[in-house]
Amino acid sequence: METKYTTFELETKKQFELVDITQPVRNAVRDSGVQSGIMIVFSQHTTGAIRVNHNEPLLFQDIMKALFRMIPVNISYSHDLFELRATKALDERSNGHAHVKSFLLGSSESFIIDGGQVLLGEKQSIFFVELDGGRKRQVHLKIVAG
Repeated sequence: METKYTTFELETKKQFELVDITQPVRNAVRDSGVQSGIMIVFSQHTTGAIRVNHNEPLLFQDIMKALFRMIPVNISYSHDLFELRATKALDERSNGHAHVKSFLLGSSESFIIDGGQVLLGEKQSIFFVELDGGRKRQVHLKIVAG
């Protein structure tokens, strides 16, 4: 079974941001030469997510409103009680809300590759969802020929 692995970097600018990564993902599949198989798009960041949806700015606002309504920024999260935690990085942010959002959204998506292309619906795009930006982020892709 042939596998290919690649990564690419992006830099977010806002606390909440949907970054369309469809084209870099398509490029990685094309460059892999794999005609048929599966691909996993993965973020190893605990305050980011990988999701699929329609690339439409008004929808982004709706998604942001829904997430912030379900998981508000302005309530107390135990994760943010640094004085009680056993470990804490020097540059750590109060970002308990972002960890909870990421947990619910998920860190990866799987895709079918057919005819050397990622199968997506007409209105579907692949997004890195920034929940605690701006930051430098990395997206991992594992392609398995089959």
